[in-house]
Amino acid sequence: MEWMLQVLDEVDDAISAARFCCAGFASEIGLVAVAVLGIGAIGAAVAMGAEISLICSAAMTLVLAGALKLHKLRFPAHPKPLPGDPSPL
Repeated sequence: MEWMLQVLDEVDDAISAARFCCAGFASEIGLVAVAVLGIGAIGAAVAMGAEISLICSAAMTLVLAGALKLHKLRFPAHPKPLPGDPSPL
């Protein structure tokens, strides 16, 4: 009976690791996709002759998102492990 619980625990650990990996990967790919769509939308707005204020606000939003991403890369939110985090090997 104990070995069954051990197997279930290992399967649960594998599923959790895969879930966290997919969430991080989706976040990074999502950021790139949104940036490409934003640049495309700004280009389309310029081509269609949209108001300058709308184009500038879209560009500022895109720049702000990029700046926040760079800030997150330079200064991680939790440099120390939180309680319950697995210990690094």
